[in-house]
Amino acid sequence: MPAGEDTLHEVTEVAVIAHRDLGILLLHSEARRWHFPDATVRVGEPWDESLRTRVHSVTGVADLEIGPVLLIQNFGPGVVDDRPQFGIFFRCSTQVSDDAVTAPHRWIRDPSELDGLDLFHPLVADLVGWALEDPPASPAVGGSA
Repeated sequence: MPAGEDTLHEVTEVAVIAHRDLGILLLHSEARRWHFPDATVRVGEPWDESLRTRVHSVTGVADLEIGPVLLIQNFGPGVVDDRPQFGIFFRCSTQVSDDAVTAPHRWIRDPSELDGLDLFHPLVADLVGWALEDPPASPAVGGSA
């Protein structure tokens, strides 16, 4: 392997969005099944602006509040993308109404509601559970998946 190829990762911010009354937002698509909205960090773009802009464009959520990091996790090639990924999962919040969310979605109020759903990655279930706790509990720094 040429020098440097083993250290280059794409950084993806993931919004685990909680609504006080509705629960945790999951999006649905054919390609990614049930997943959280995310954004790839671009050179020269502030990380928080990147996440807010992408979440708004995909979901219609315009009032995203970015909270604490739930998990930092790296993924090898082929796990969640063809390229190696470095994921930063934020517990976020919104107060938008359900009908303001423009993407196919559902809200999860209890981890048992995930039973039978085709999740993008097993970490989705863990993150939903952590985000539903008040205050959220999580390991913050994970390993490799």
